[in-house]
Amino acid sequence: MQQRTASMRLPRFVLPVGLLAVTALIAFLMTQPLTSTSQSAAVTVELNPSPTTQDIESIPHDHEALAQVDGHDHTQVADSTSTDPTHQHSNGSTNPSDVASTNGHVHDAAAPSVPTAGPIISVNDPRLTPAQQSAASALLVSSRSAIASLPTTTALAAGGYVSVGDNSSGLQHWVNDAYTHDGRELDPSHIESFVVNPTSGRTVGAMFMLEPGKTMANVPNIAGELTTWHVHPTICFSTTQIWHYVSFASNNNCPAGSAPRSVPPMIHVWSDDPPCGPFIGAEGHGTTSCSAHAH
Repeated sequence: MQQRTASMRLPRFVLPVGLLAVTALIAFLMTQPLTSTSQSAAVTVELNPSPTTQDIESIPHDHEALAQVDGHDHTQVADSTSTDPTHQHSNGSTNPSDVASTNGHVHDAAAPSVPTAGPIISVNDPRLTPAQQSAASALLVSSRSAIASLPTTTALAAGGYVSVGDNSSGLQHWVNDAYTHDGRELDPSHIESFVVNPTSGRTVGAMFMLEPGKTMANVPNIAGELTTWHVHPTICFSTTQIWHYVSFASNNNCPAGSAPRSVPPMIHVWSDDPPCGPFIGAEGHGTTSCSAHAH
């Protein structure tokens, strides 16, 4: 009786186990093709991203190649707003009004251009050679530093300068006689003359002069038309006060108490930025008619 009962229990145990095994096998076989297809599709998406959804800024690209394709040069524009640390441009404004986009590739607008027609009035004018731009910039920086070191008529007088007593377009020249014949030219530590606003008493410009006896044939070419030298007609200076202006000579004749003297070529440098450039003559300092200043 006990043997029969044991033999009847065996089938009852095996049947559920068999059903579970079959069910698991079927489930495994059903999931196998789906997993393979999903992986294949995922690889396809990864290797072939949709051109309509991918951010163009995230695609690695060569700036020079893009410049040839879409007509813009990254070296001439400002910083992109892309957050990708590998995609950087030079710093610039992030104002949306300063940017331009023609093909979804956005960059800041280029810096304002300098006019390339008419008189040259800026050290950044592209018509100047790099050497000329460098020379003009160096002269401008050193001269403005010298102007700042002698900011008032009091400082000029202490430095050995005397007032010429002129009133050239509301401006007045101060001259250091020792520097006018010291063998030095374009030396910012020995500037021959400074220009003062007589109303404020402030120094607003510097004036370099060549050595006595030199003419326009001897002027150095610093930066072409931008740094134009000039001369004045013969001037009558006082015979008792050195460098004191009396008048311009008439047919080389001067009023009593004065004598004619030719002043060598000169060039001005201003502390501000006049409309006609930082090297314009005193007569053209306040004008907007920027024709070449020569006499």
